[in-house]
Amino acid sequence: MTDHQQPLTKTQALAWLHGQPDRTIATTVSDLARSWGWNRSTTSRRVKVWVAAGQLVRTPGPDGRSIFTARTPDVPQVCDAAAALTSSPAKSLVIPTVSLPVQSSAHCEHPPGGIAQHVGSPIAAVRITRAAGGAALAALAVAVAWFGIRINAWYGGTLGRTPEASTLLSGLSVSADVLALILPTTARTLWTDRRRMAAAVAWALWTITIAVALMATVGFAALNIADTTAARAKAVTERAALTARIERLRAERGGLTEGRSVAAIEAELQRTQPGAATVWRATAGCRDVTLPASGDVCAPVLALRQAQATAERRDVLDADLHEAESQLRLLPSVMAADPQADTAARLISWMSFGLITVTSNDIHLARIAGMTLVPQLAGLVLMLAATLCQSRGQSA
Repeated sequence: MTDHQQPLTKTQALAWLHGQPDRTIATTVSDLARSWGWNRSTTSRRVKVWVAAGQLVRTPGPDGRSIFTARTPDVPQVCDAAAALTSSPAKSLVIPTVSLPVQSSAHCEHPPGGIAQHVGSPIAAVRITRAAGGAALAALAVAVAWFGIRINAWYGGTLGRTPEASTLLSGLSVSADVLALILPTTARTLWTDRRRMAAAVAWALWTITIAVALMATVGFAALNIADTTAARAKAVTERAALTARIERLRAERGGLTEGRSVAAIEAELQRTQPGAATVWRATAGCRDVTLPASGDVCAPVLALRQAQATAERRDVLDADLHEAESQLRLLPSVMAADPQADTAARLISWMSFGLITVTSNDIHLARIAGMTLVPQLAGLVLMLAATLCQSRGQSA
């Protein structure tokens, strides 16, 4: 290659690539910059733009150089390239002839059928699909990162003893989350630019920030899930105790058949007592019966006293039963401390025909692990979105 005396325009540089044998050249960005009369950063940016637009394919070469393959540009670029070839002002520049599908100026306004159908071609469909997929992945990555940042900010704030300390710890957690979001994409970009050491540093920093963010997310998940489970366990225990008490009271109440009120029994007892007047004093009011004759006389009084005691116990049981049922209605309808873990454990055992046995605690720990890891995947998802958007032209 020889350096040009006058910098090429973007159109001329692209035409220069098309003029290479088989439209392919193995070189470096620095050599391209010298050939076109540009600086290296401008050349690198322009090459990335052409690669993203599908006008240029860049593949790594075995000797450290890149292999650039020019592709046939779209219709507007064809017109620009043809105009550049016919009206180039450079005097000391010789641009090789480029075989482009342009036959007359009319084709720029009315392109051939093959080019006119490009919009509806499978290539365009692939590009649109990749662009939509990349945008969706990027949006999801931002959403996941936002929730992860809020979680870690909240948990970091709970660790401080003073408002200032809480603010500092919260800000530190947020910074770690933001770094975890952008470092994978940064590392990928550096790796693509063949800056291997810088990419390795980026991945190392990402590992550190992920560790910090994971600890904060684990704390948040464990704290909130543990508190929620403990509250539900308390409600379940109270509900079980009340249910057992109600069943016991109902069983005891069912054994009492006395239907008269305490007042009615007391009145009947007053009417019966004169019949035992002959032994009343000797038996201390029919409470110290020692003779069979006295027992026969005091029998009605003793029966009424027993019925009165039964009626009093019945009234106490009714009051206790009403109170327990009222308390049970006020409790939340919680039947299990962690129904998700219990159900998942039973479902796994059922689906595996009993071959796999897991406990509710296993499901509990797996859930915490999942809720901890998902927010940390936002950076990787964003990296995939960037890769998908950048490579859609090349794949098409």
